[in-house]
Amino acid sequence: MNLVPAAPQRAILAEPFPPLPQVPPADPAMSLSPRDVLTTVFVRKRLILLAFLLPAAAAVAAAALMPVRWPAEGLLLVRVSRESTGAPDLTGTGPTVVSIDTPKMVQSEVEMLLSDVVLRRAVASVPPGTIFPEEGERRLFGLLPPAQESVPQAAQRLRSALLALSSNTSNLLRVSASLSDPQRSIAALQAVFAAYAAHRREIFSQTDAQLLSAETDRMAVVLHSLDEQIAKLRADARILDLPQDIQIASTRIASTTARIDALRERKATTDAQLQAARARLNERPARVVAAAETTNLAPNDDSRNELTRLLLERRRMAAQYATDWPPLRELDQRIATLRQNIASNRSNRFETVREVRNPAVEQLSLQIASLEVESDATGRQMAELEKQATEAQARGSQLLQAEATLRDLGRRRDAMETSFRQIANRETGARISEDAQRSRSPSVIVAQPPAAAARPRDIRAALIVAGLFGAAVAAAAAAILLTLFRRTFATTDEAARGLGLPGLASIPPGARMAGGAPTPPVTDLAAMLLDARASGERLSLIQFVATGADDGRGAAAMALAVEIARARGLRTLLVDLETDGQHFMTALKSYPVHEPEDPEKLLAFNSIIPNLWVAYEARSSPLGDPHAGLDRVQALLDRLRRDLDVVVLVGPTDAGSYAMRRLTAMVDVNLLALRAERTDKGIARAARNAVLAAGGRLVGFVMSSERRVLPRHLARLVS
Repeated sequence: MNLVPAAPQRAILAEPFPPLPQVPPADPAMSLSPRDVLTTVFVRKRLILLAFLLPAAAAVAAAALMPVRWPAEGLLLVRVSRESTGAPDLTGTGPTVVSIDTPKMVQSEVEMLLSDVVLRRAVASVPPGTIFPEEGERRLFGLLPPAQESVPQAAQRLRSALLALSSNTSNLLRVSASLSDPQRSIAALQAVFAAYAAHRREIFSQTDAQLLSAETDRMAVVLHSLDEQIAKLRADARILDLPQDIQIASTRIASTTARIDALRERKATTDAQLQAARARLNERPARVVAAAETTNLAPNDDSRNELTRLLLERRRMAAQYATDWPPLRELDQRIATLRQNIASNRSNRFETVREVRNPAVEQLSLQIASLEVESDATGRQMAELEKQATEAQARGSQLLQAEATLRDLGRRRDAMETSFRQIANRETGARISEDAQRSRSPSVIVAQPPAAAARPRDIRAALIVAGLFGAAVAAAAAAILLTLFRRTFATTDEAARGLGLPGLASIPPGARMAGGAPTPPVTDLAAMLLDARASGERLSLIQFVATGADDGRGAAAMALAVEIARARGLRTLLVDLETDGQHFMTALKSYPVHEPEDPEKLLAFNSIIPNLWVAYEARSSPLGDPHAGLDRVQALLDRLRRDLDVVVLVGPTDAGSYAMRRLTAMVDVNLLALRAERTDKGIARAARNAVLAAGGRLVGFVMSSERRVLPRHLARLVS
């Protein structure tokens, strides 16, 4: 069947784009309702199961690999002694320490006990294999020698096995060690206590005279360093006489500033002249008229030659064909049009005007060039003077900063020299009165020797319980996050809430879309559309709008066309604007007959189903041609409405072209084609907004491949 549009008529649309409709409401975000979360659980069950299994498996593996620990515990008593309070200040200038903060003192002992020095000394003081058994054991079933572990590595392992607890209300320090054997835990704790006591004795064995001597040496080094800093600063700043250098820098800054001001005034004058010259140049016309010529001959007019060729062609065709042959009538129309154009061009006149360059422009251009050169030279001179001014200001700032630094260094040197003289005088007296044999009572004693606990420390069961709880929390968090960030619609209800459109049909996966018994959703959709058409709605042209390459719109459109033609006996045409329609013809046993191509025709061929035709190569028709005028498209659509009852169109995947947006506004109804768990939400909303922005009528969507996600009992509970 060849559908040829009627004679061209005036387009019913006054503008190339229809007026924009009201902007739809904002798309609601994915909610966290129980139904949505359960839907995500069943749709993404593998990811959620993985989120549950990873923490659970990690907890079980950690529990299987975690060894049983036997703790050993000991107590240390921290007392206040002369090591804490001391005597009067050795320098004679400070106050005597009389107040003690016991919690801080206990915390200091804890940090000293767990320091690297104490732990390394403890590890080095015991034979290999005493604390860690694998140090003396052969590896690989006795084939390899024992592993050689360094002292720092062993100290780090020992630190991880130690635990020190203190309280703000007590002077007792509780220390415990947890190893794989109770005897090894006791040995490790004893070695730590011994190393700690030896390290404290070394710290507090320094004499007062040595302290004063060290302080005197330090002050002498500081005085020498201050002298070197003063000499280096004067050399770096190139200072001979500081007040005179500052006066010279100030004079240079003032002179440079005055010259910059004079040049700035001169440049302002030059810029004003340049601006005035440019303004006058803009007022002068670039060209003036030199000559004008008028003629009635149109350039490149080939109308008369074309008319002669058409008359010869008509004479030849009139001799071979009948006078009512359509191409002969079309040729007569073209001859009449050319004659009308020739008659209308006889009264036209053409004028030629020759212009030359305005001589005043040359003079102003030369003046502007001269002023630009002068302005550029003045600017360069100002830049050089500004550079000199910057250097002078930097020199002045350097001298001022050097003056302040020298003053500060001088004050520090005077104060340090005074303190050096006082400490040197007191060192002599302290060395004479030093009592090197003075005994001191220790401030930290062992209140309880290390003892092993009665039971081992086993947290494997608690670790497994915590892992299972964490796995449940991870699975719930994964379900919530996947619900919030899921990019596809799984059910018709989600698509309806996300798009703000009603779902007209939900086609299950595996349903036969053509041939055989029609699916109930397609039957209901066809009945709904035909009932609306019977009630007076204009529903002759139905288009399925694409939301992706595999959205199922082709199968849904073919099933709808088959149902309308088979159930109601209406004359139905299936038009494919995505491909050439060959797969529809193969499915419906339709075979195209090659005919001469005509851009004004839409070729359609019958199928095995009565009253159902399939269009062939519809993309090259005015429906998909952006170069086709609006009147041609409207004429073809009017002819389709006249000759057929229902036309089902399958839109292309790329629906952003002008031809498709124009067709979307001119069809009677548009249906979005979605595919469950495949169509992206953003693409679906963009397709919906594109249809509404083009002025098309969008009544709902069709969901294909929708499967039952929730079991019936769960669906009833969360409904």
